[in-house]
Amino acid sequence: MVVLLNKAKNVLLDVLFPPLCLNCRENLDDRNNLICQNCLGLIQFNNTLFCPVCRARLAEGKRICHYDAGYFLAAVGNYDDPVLQNLIHYFKYKSFKNLAPVLGEILIKYIENCKLKIENFIIVPVPLHKKRQRERGFNQAKLLAEIIAKNLNLELKDCLKRVKNTKPQSQLKDGEKRQSNVFNCFSAANPDSIKGKKIILVDDVFTSGATMNEAVKILKSNGAKRIIALVLAKA
Repeated sequence: MVVLLNKAKNVLLDVLFPPLCLNCRENLDDRNNLICQNCLGLIQFNNTLFCPVCRARLAEGKRICHYDAGYFLAAVGNYDDPVLQNLIHYFKYKSFKNLAPVLGEILIKYIENCKLKIENFIIVPVPLHKKRQRERGFNQAKLLAEIIAKNLNLELKDCLKRVKNTKPQSQLKDGEKRQSNVFNCFSAANPDSIKGKKIILVDDVFTSGATMNEAVKILKSNGAKRIIALVLAKA
């Protein structure tokens, strides 16, 4: 009886409120998808890593050009990609938590495109301050990290803690203000789990790099061996 009632409810919802693609607003066959296959196919995927300082593409096997950066940047696409930007906006600012599986699959496809050898890496999400997480209801980076860890059979570790409730970086346009805003905003939650590890550090976007740089600073100071910062989009 419960199953029949749920089916009837879903049919009624589809009639009264047809599921629409978040990007193109066309009808969807399944309201759980949130975005149509045509729009997903429009995303321009990168197939290399990048230098986080100058954003230069790093061909397979090439070492980073700015050695003092301390990490590699792995970005699915660019933030000016309209489909990617739209999905991130709904996910991060409109609280579409159920977009996480779609975005997680996008990240996994990019990892496969780059042929990254990540068998011995651990997955670490960039944390939110506990107050910000209560306001949003979830940490978008952690949701993505969980999907990646599960699908690639890697261990997820909450190695970082956000100790300062900083202003949202999106509200600060000046690079120096962004840097000072997040200065010393992280600490190591479990230093023993960092030492000697190869880490995939997960966040949603990479704009000025200030947040990621601060997170990398803590991981490196606690003995992280190699770090790849994985994001959906870079500016």
